[in-house]
Amino acid sequence: MKTTYELKRFHANSPGLAQALRLYAENIEPSYRTDTNELIYWVEKFQKRYGDGFFILGLYLNNLLIGYAQMAYFVEERFVEVDYLVIDKPYRKNNAFYEFVDKISEFISQEHLVFDFIICEVGCYFENMEPTESSKTLIRLLKMSHFGVIKCSYYVPRLGRTNYESQMRAILMIYSNEELKQLKKETYLMITHTLLFKYYQRWYADFFTNEENEDYQKSLDLLYGAIKKEVDARRAIEINGYQNLLPLNPTDFNELKAKKGVQVITFFLLFLVSVAAFGGLLLFVKERFKIEVDNQATILAIGVLTASVLTSILFNKKSKILSKLVEKILDKL
Repeated sequence: MKTTYELKRFHANSPGLAQALRLYAENIEPSYRTDTNELIYWVEKFQKRYGDGFFILGLYLNNLLIGYAQMAYFVEERFVEVDYLVIDKPYRKNNAFYEFVDKISEFISQEHLVFDFIICEVGCYFENMEPTESSKTLIRLLKMSHFGVIKCSYYVPRLGRTNYESQMRAILMIYSNEELKQLKKETYLMITHTLLFKYYQRWYADFFTNEENEDYQKSLDLLYGAIKKEVDARRAIEINGYQNLLPLNPTDFNELKAKKGVQVITFFLLFLVSVAAFGGLLLFVKERFKIEVDNQATILAIGVLTASVLTSILFNKKSKILSKLVEKILDKL
């Protein structure tokens, strides 16, 4: 049977919208879930009210709904934000994710959305805790789709009136046609300010009382202040820092193999430097103090033995620092 993927946009009166929202609700954790009534409310009104776009999309496999996505488009700031990207559990082990990304890319082109970046919020988590396994998986999949991780703090604000668990740390991922390696801090602040104040604050303005809106404004100001404080001393923010932001997943064999390779190279370089240093030192002592050593192999053996011991000590104490240095050197090659 031929496999056919199709992307459909939902409007408020679309017959498949209720099914799409049900798929969304069943696959998103409660702490990170937007009220589906709010989604129905804004699916038509957001663009009419603010001039920026808001889209709810469904991925169909042979006319069967298997995926849900929603995204916003900010005209003045020229970027697209993918807010949710959900695939129903039975279809996550095939090529559906990459088909979904390709179809969304085609949709953006067909809608003539002029953009510099596509932004994706991923994997919220609390302080001193790592993201969930599903978030790590999504990050890896997006990286394979040419998204990069922005190496700077970002915070998702509270979703709704009483969902206090939803305010937490998150990771922003970015796509551009140029596959950027860094962003100017002004660009990052523009992106985060837009998300906090032209998306989240706008979103809840119609659902909150005046007092609640003032309180929400204060909470957004605090989050933006924390983000701004971190980047104030920087000129640019690096992209593609996944391995430095998150612990490796022990089940990811390729990443483990890469990490092991860096460790081996680091140990080997330390050993060579130690052998050269101690060999040279022993030769200097021999010549300086006229110590007779008939067998040059003795000097080499002592140097190698001492180097082995020193390398083991240094590697255990400094391996993380040296490994990161080796990683940076390898990245430049």
